[in-house]
Amino acid sequence: MRSERPHRVHRHTHLGGIGRNHLYDNYLSPLDYTGFTAGYVFLAESPTHDETARISILKLVGLNLTSAKNPKKNGEFIDMELEAAFGCHFNRTWSNSSGGGNQNGRLRVALGGLAGLHLGGTYSSRNGNNPAQGRLAADLSFSSIAEYGFRLWQQRWLWRTQLDLPLAGVMFSPQYGQTYYEIFELGHTNHNVCLTYFGNAPSMRALSTLSLPFGRNRLSVGIHLNYRQSHLNHLKRHAWNSMFVLGYTRTFKFFD
Repeated sequence: MRSERPHRVHRHTHLGGIGRNHLYDNYLSPLDYTGFTAGYVFLAESPTHDETARISILKLVGLNLTSAKNPKKNGEFIDMELEAAFGCHFNRTWSNSSGGGNQNGRLRVALGGLAGLHLGGTYSSRNGNNPAQGRLAADLSFSSIAEYGFRLWQQRWLWRTQLDLPLAGVMFSPQYGQTYYEIFELGHTNHNVCLTYFGNAPSMRALSTLSLPFGRNRLSVGIHLNYRQSHLNHLKRHAWNSMFVLGYTRTFKFFD
């Protein structure tokens, strides 16, 4: 006889991706750079209690590497971005059942927030004096998830879309023309830790995947859009990153 004890379903998703990144950083260059990008995303989701829990926990880690060229192809940016986020969502679930009681579809909508930490840097092959720009930021984001599980070809499929919008935070930024030697060696700091909000750092992340049954796990395919922008201390930067992602999802069940 199958146990009716409530259980918690944990999902770990590993995604690798390739795509394009559009970079602009006027601390390093007045030109736009575009090129190839490769990245990795890890997602861990779990309810706080059983699978019908209203609150769930989300952990996210992302790493991205980019090689981009200027329009004349005589300059290169090497860019790296590492981010980690932790937060929770309040969930609402609707189920659609057939006349025989079989569940045909299950929709979950979740709203919540994430606390994120971002670390990165860009190296320019054309700059001798100031060849690199470092980045460090922390922010709080509004986060939403829409997830729909359905049956197709006698298998359970899962479509999932997540949208994150940073609302407020802090970011390190030099002044226009200020070198890192002045900041860290001479101690000439000048408003280098800035408050950010949607007006001076409009950014977003969207991740949409379709999980296909694959043995005891799931094969996941989708798109990942990560657009980060800022305008601080007369410096403008944006990184418009779009990737096709492929990976797998593992599910773990823990009985209470």
